[in-house]
Amino acid sequence: MWLIVIAVSGVSAALGYILLDPASGRTGAFAQGFAAGALLAMVADTLLPEAYDVERVQTGGLVAIGFAVSLMLSAI
Repeated sequence: MWLIVIAVSGVSAALGYILLDPASGRTGAFAQGFAAGALLAMVADTLLPEAYDVERVQTGGLVAIGFAVSLMLSAI
């Protein structure tokens, strides 16, 4: 089983490197932005228990969207 996990991870990493050319500013920024949003959502679900009690599954997404909106407004 672990050999399959390692093989799939290696193939996924290679495809990600090829398809999301890190030399290109756009696709690299997209991948980093997606990863940052996922990390922010995970941290929010874990570290904001009161918000999770109220919103449940939507907590992480709402925090990530709110953060993105605040970044857009600060750029204006």
